[in-house]
Amino acid sequence: MHFGYRAPEWCPLSSSPGTYATSAERYLTGAGIAKSSARIYHISLTTWGWMFAGSAAPTGPARRGARPPAFDLAALDDPGLPPVLAELAAARADEMDPDTVNRELSIARKSIGWWRSVGWIDTDPTLGIERRPAPPDRTKALSEITALWHLDVGLRS
Repeated sequence: MHFGYRAPEWCPLSSSPGTYATSAERYLTGAGIAKSSARIYHISLTTWGWMFAGSAAPTGPARRGARPPAFDLAALDDPGLPPVLAELAAARADEMDPDTVNRELSIARKSIGWWRSVGWIDTDPTLGIERRPAPPDRTKALSEITALWHLDVGLRS
């Protein structure tokens, strides 16, 4: 399964690009990520890069300007990575809002799926990491109730 990806001449599917940073860039340019989404994807992949390397991810303003750590993409196939990653992801989830955590997890999983489809890695170290429940969005319901108060209608008798 290649998701419609066609490798350029310089990038045979069977050869790994080596570093995680290079793999992330090739995913962003080769998987059809819209330019409008690429910045968010890049930040998310950098965040997960730190966790894939076994370190806490940068938070706050440092998150946006961070660079991914240097390590080989093949490290994602290390059987010892999933439990470490689960701990780091849980700690991050305690610090960040659920929507951000879920979006970043989704982006990481999309890139992992793509890297697997092109043969650069074999496993998904995020298996077992669950999405966080997001609080219900009450803004729509409140705006609808407010609109009801402003209706110009007569009361039934």
